[in-house]
This record gives sequence, C-alpha cells and structure tokens, in this order.
Amino acid sequence: MKKIGILTFHKSINYGSVLQAFALSDLLSKRGYAVEIIDYEPASYSIQYRIFEKNTSVHNVAANIRRLSVFDILWKQKKGFEKFREEYLPLSAYKFTQASSPQEFSKYYDAVICGSDQIWNVTAKDCDLIFFLPGKQSYKKIAYAASVNTATYNEDICDDQLRKNILDFDYISIREHSGAKKISHFLNTDKQVKVQPDPSLLQTKEVFAAIASKRIVEKPYIFMYCANYQESTIRAAQKMSKLLKKPVYTVLVCRSATQIAKLKKSGIRIIRDRNRPEDFLSFIMNADFVLSDSFHGTAFSIIFEKKFFSLNDYINGKYVDDERIRNILGELGISERYIKEEDIQNLDFQKEIDYTAVTGKRLELAENAIKDITKAIED
Repeated sequence: MKKIGILTFHKSINYGSVLQAFALSDLLSKRGYAVEIIDYEPASYSIQYRIFEKNTSVHNVAANIRRLSVFDILWKQKKGFEKFREEYLPLSAYKFTQASSPQEFSKYYDAVICGSDQIWNVTAKDCDLIFFLPGKQSYKKIAYAASVNTATYNEDICDDQLRKNILDFDYISIREHSGAKKISHFLNTDKQVKVQPDPSLLQTKEVFAAIASKRIVEKPYIFMYCANYQESTIRAAQKMSKLLKKPVYTVLVCRSATQIAKLKKSGIRIIRDRNRPEDFLSFIMNADFVLSDSFHGTAFSIIFEKKFFSLNDYINGKYVDDERIRNILGELGISERYIKEEDIQNLDFQKEIDYTAVTGKRLELAENAIKDITKAIED
C-alpha cells in the first residue's frame, strides 16, 4: 500500500478549500492508498483567520470593538471547521511547521500531491514556497489541479529557482487553461502541463450528500455564496430575490463586522450558528437557485445539479473574470451561466440545465483525471 501525502490549503477557513481536500483524500483512500493530508499551516494564517486584530492602532481597536458583536458567529465557525477536519480529513500525526523542509516528507510518503486550490497563485497571501517542494526528493512530486488563477508569473518570486522547482515535478496539472499556459510559458520547455478538474468535481453528489447537514431552511430559498461580498453580487441577489419572490440565504465568508452588518441590512439572511462546511453543502444541495461569484460555489452547484448563475465580479468600475469559473463552465458547455449583474432582468430563471449532458461530461473528465493521477503515483 503506497503512502500518499496531500499538501494543500486544508487549514483555511474556506469551504471550498477544506472540501476539495476531503474530496481528494477520500477518492485516493477508496482506491487503496494510505492517504494523509500533511498538517502544514502557512505563516499567513495566523493573521488571515484570527478573529481579533492586534491592538496596534486606533483602527484595529475600533475593528475589534465592532467584531465583538459577531464574535459568537466567528467562534462557532472556527470551531465548526476544526471539528470537520477532525472528523473527515485524515490529518498527519506529525505537524509540519515553517521550519520544516520538504525533505522530511520522505520519511512518511511515497508520493506527495500538491493541490488543488490556489497553491500556485504567487500573489495569494497564503502562497508558500513549500507548495513547490523545492529540491530533489526521493518521493514522487505530483501537482494536481493546482490553480494559478490571475497570477501573471512575472513577480519577483518567479525566478530561475522556482522554475527548477516546478520542472522537478514528476507530474503537473493545473485547474484552468489560462494557468496551464502561464506555467508552460514560464517553464519554457516541452514539459507537459495538463488541465484537470478540481478534486471536488471528481466526486459524485452522493459522497457530499452523505456528509451534508440536514435541510436547514424548510421553505424555498435562493442561496448566495460569494468570496468578497461585492456590492454587485449583493445587488444581483436582491434583484433575483424580487424576481423569484424567494428569500436569500448565505453562509459567512468574512470576518468583518461591517460587512456582516451590510449583509443584514440588504435583507440577505445569515443563520448565526450554521456556518460549518456541512452546512454549506446543505444550503447548496437544498436551494431552489444558487447565485455565486466563487469557483467552489459554481462547482458545488454543478455537482448537486442545481439551477444556478455564476456572477462576474464588478471591481473598481470594471468586470473581472474568474478564470477558474470561466474554464469549468466552458469545459462543461454551459458558458452562458456566467453572467453580469446587468443581465439579471433579462434572464430566464426557469430554463433547465441539461444535467444528463453536463454530469456525463464532468464524470468523463473525472474518470480521465483519476486514471492520470493513479498512473502518476504508480509509474
């Protein structure tokens, strides 16, 4: 039985991150591998996911005072994620730190899989050199569906050493076509870089339904899931609510009391104690319609075969594409599901998605990806 270590963003308080980690570990375990998720936490997480800021400025003190009003939501969410990891993620017994070397993984694993998520987005706060497994190693080095997203690979971190680190991988796949092109151009060699789906899309809806919470909202509702609570997304949700005559629910993705207050003022509803990964799955699985500007909001809408629209963010006066969303919708032949706020009034909300074709194509992509990743481990 080969031992596999998965190195990814499993420690973030982010629904997509922990669920894609679960998806890949569960998939490989069911295929007979001894799988662990390498318990490593990027240094930035102590800042990114802390509930209170350090009282080093008047601004931080004011933010902390405001955050007291939503402390219970944030604390329950944090504990909910911790419990999910304990129950569903096969975490390594050994905790690796920023002082750890990738060479240490050779004591435990025959192969290390880096991915999925935006682990190769060099502009992301939680990007870390360890996700590139620097140096020659005795174990197989595999990158599976690592996302580059909007990173250009022209930053200072993208030097010759980083190029050597990536070239040393035995197998490389990226989550979006644009990212694969960027990596191929950066490497400037004929090394193959494949495009393959996020691990969540490799699983059946039954796998996720089995760990989802029981239905939370009994009456019909719209589920909104967005990464940054852009004004355009909130306005789009309000318009959709008016047109469909259904309330909008969401789960928490921010730690800002001001943002949470803005959501409540907008009429979008947060159930204060239902912000666990299992609750996120339940909200999507039981929604009448989903609106999301998030890749994983899109992915799980597809997995659960929901009516949905993915919303193009409107930031600083212009629309900004999420390359990951555009890629998966294009792969599955439903690019028309990527919309702008201004499109809302003219949309046909009753139009069905041909999920016989969409799910068939998704599972075909999944089957090919599973064959490739198994071959990469075994060769």
